[in-house]
Amino acid sequence: MTALDLELLRKTAGQGTPETRSAAYSLDRMTTLQLAKRTVIFTVDAAGIASLVDAARKDIPGLTSNQMFQSVANHNPDTFWAITKRDRFNIGKPTGEGFLAVLPLTHEGTRRLIDGRLDTCNPEMCFVARQSERPAGIYVWAIHAKGCIAAAIPLVLQKFSTPLYRGVNIYSRPVTKEGLRVLEPLGFTAGAHYDGLFAPHLQMFDRTNDLPVVETIPQDSVTVEVVRSMDEMARVIAIRGAVYMAEQRCPFEEEFDGNDFSATHLICHKDGEPVGCIRIRYFADFAKLERLAVRHEGRGGGLAGRILDAAIDLCRKKGYSVLYAHSQRRLLRVWEQRGFRRMGARDLVFSDFDYVEVKLETEKHPQSITLSDDPYVIIRPEGRWDTPGILERSAGRGVCPAATGR
Repeated sequence: MTALDLELLRKTAGQGTPETRSAAYSLDRMTTLQLAKRTVIFTVDAAGIASLVDAARKDIPGLTSNQMFQSVANHNPDTFWAITKRDRFNIGKPTGEGFLAVLPLTHEGTRRLIDGRLDTCNPEMCFVARQSERPAGIYVWAIHAKGCIAAAIPLVLQKFSTPLYRGVNIYSRPVTKEGLRVLEPLGFTAGAHYDGLFAPHLQMFDRTNDLPVVETIPQDSVTVEVVRSMDEMARVIAIRGAVYMAEQRCPFEEEFDGNDFSATHLICHKDGEPVGCIRIRYFADFAKLERLAVRHEGRGGGLAGRILDAAIDLCRKKGYSVLYAHSQRRLLRVWEQRGFRRMGARDLVFSDFDYVEVKLETEKHPQSITLSDDPYVIIRPEGRWDTPGILERSAGRGVCPAATGR
């Protein structure tokens, strides 16, 4: 299958009016502002994708199935963009005249694209990055854009200039010299490389020079991260010892109650100094947030809220929509500011303080982890599901002889 028929694109781009054929409106001379005045790009639903792809089949034989386009779009909505003329766009019933589809690829997916092992007709979802995941490479999967709407292609590519995609190279497979002439003004050059591999048959838009822009963004002095080492756990113990044992006179056996090794811990640092923490335990239908603590020196700056936000986000990504906690009555406002509400009138007393039950009913994160996800995503470090982990990078080494019995 040739998903990217740039010869068609080149020919049809000259079938418009004399105005659209004029060199003054060629891809390499039109500015983004000029393009924006004439075209609109937007996402469409399953029916919209099917309609656009069916129309493209008349001009591009061998396109992959509508279901495959839809599956990729369900996996990552940033993969399919409809294009239409601005004067024909109806926001109440958006209908496209053409489209551009891309495959944002994981590390292994990009390697397979370069070495030829990636089936671009029916790509496996494990090689396609999710919407919140930074891809290793972006492949221009299919284009169908007749006449002047072909000039909107740079606008679609500009969608991949956000911080998540900045600096990620874009790859394409032109099948004709005419296709080459379309890509060159956009910044594509012959030959593609990635991770020490080279593919002379691919085109690449090298955007590695965009990376320094990210480095200029000021780093937040406050971080909240999952505890991943014994050193970080020792810091959590120190924080809770200072807050609960020293300030609130909680006995050691009551503070460290035997649940610390069956929980996820988050630690908050401010300017590199450990200042707060929280513990999360997981049950069938809900997650329980507990042991929220902020050192005396760090109070008054909203750190408790930052820690709670991080804990809520982590639970939602793990697929939980109900969060439960015990709040000290005097600190109830902290939880209520994050949407927690009291459960009934039952009061609790333990470790010499009065508590009330609170619950937050929210929604699962749209990219929450499920069994249908790429298995490499599921084995990534806790809370870092958007970043390729060391185990999937190890997949590039292949299977060792001992594992195959050789």
